[in-house]
Amino acid sequence: MDSRQVYTGMDVGTAKPTLRQQKRIPHHLIDILKPDEAISAGRYRKLALEAVESILARGKRPIFVGGSGLYVKAVLKGIFTESKTDDRIRKKIKEELKEKGSVALYNRLVDIDPESAVKIHVNDVKRITRALEIYEITGKTATELYKNQKTSPPFPYRIFVLNMERENLYKQIDSRVDKMIRDGLVEEVKWLLNSGYRRDLDALLTLGYREVVVYLDGQCSKEEMIENVKRNTRKYAKRQLTWFRNQLEATWIDVTPGAAPMEIAKRIAGELDD
Repeated sequence: MDSRQVYTGMDVGTAKPTLRQQKRIPHHLIDILKPDEAISAGRYRKLALEAVESILARGKRPIFVGGSGLYVKAVLKGIFTESKTDDRIRKKIKEELKEKGSVALYNRLVDIDPESAVKIHVNDVKRITRALEIYEITGKTATELYKNQKTSPPFPYRIFVLNMERENLYKQIDSRVDKMIRDGLVEEVKWLLNSGYRRDLDALLTLGYREVVVYLDGQCSKEEMIENVKRNTRKYAKRQLTWFRNQLEATWIDVTPGAAPMEIAKRIAGELDD
């Protein structure tokens, strides 16, 4: 359940499961699109439900793992009927983005749909653009549409959120970013750009990639780039946890640094057996 692991060539920056991990446990909805192909919540839901049907037919239990909250809601609640795209409107908004910048678009979203805006970072141009596009297509805000949306979970489910004390979480994030740099995040972004993918591609405007593009364009030092990725990831994690608390009916599992994955899995399995 990750909006970027669907893309080929975006491995390091998305912390994609390794090939060895994918051989041990079958994974789905990874490496199914090229970075310049569009993925929406509606399309993700369709692909996810097809995967679930296939897994259940084999007598297995599907497990969704990831942090894309919009995709969680899409799978469990469906997509409001007005959820459409319009290339003309999207192009117009992107031109406005180039001309005025993300802050101007964000401020417009604040005026139109403050409830959506508070959940979106000022630099998250993909979500800002989509929220404005929905409003211009339907005349209604995304908040209005979601509130009127009928809940229709397609299968029984339980949601678990792994939670860590804030200071330890931030240390984990910093260590993960350092590892991504060692594993070749900068080289990965160079490869994507050299492969002909545009700098303003939605996939490359996401966390971890946009900061490296700025660095490669000579607008900051490598040290500044690394610190920007860490800072923006910490902010994102904070917003993500707030969203989970407010939007999901979930069981929270407190974990400590260094906790063995198998031990955490056993705790979750114990909850499922209750």
